[in-house]
Amino acid sequence: MPKATFYTHVSDADSFTCRLTARAAQAGGRVLVWSDSAEQIEQLDQALWHYEAESFLAHEIWQPDTPMPSETAVLLASGNTLPTIPADTTVLNLSADFWSSALTIPERTLEIIGSGLEELADARQRFQAYRRQGVVTEHHNMNGKA
Repeated sequence: MPKATFYTHVSDADSFTCRLTARAAQAGGRVLVWSDSAEQIEQLDQALWHYEAESFLAHEIWQPDTPMPSETAVLLASGNTLPTIPADTTVLNLSADFWSSALTIPERTLEIIGSGLEELADARQRFQAYRRQGVVTEHHNMNGKA
């Protein structure tokens, strides 16, 4: 059964995204970090290259209109239309997109939300949309933790 985990009140989204991406990749399988902003993906690409100097998190930027690379565990992508992906891909969603409405709902979706009222309102809508689709949902309040 698909599962969506929401992390709200994240104070440093870039650092938290790097940590969560690394943790998801270490758990095995493919990770897709999705944004509706190509600029945000470029920034995250740079952040991942500098994240924890003693380790290396192999990743690449993927253009969703091309075949999905099979040799890289962490893909960064952006766009206005959700791509079709294998169901066993973990999606780290940085956009307002509803992955519960994707052609293939990912087995695992991670949502990172700051503390802004608009961000939280958008997250509530996504949370409810996942539940309506039968996706198991969970929430972690990161206030003071991340």
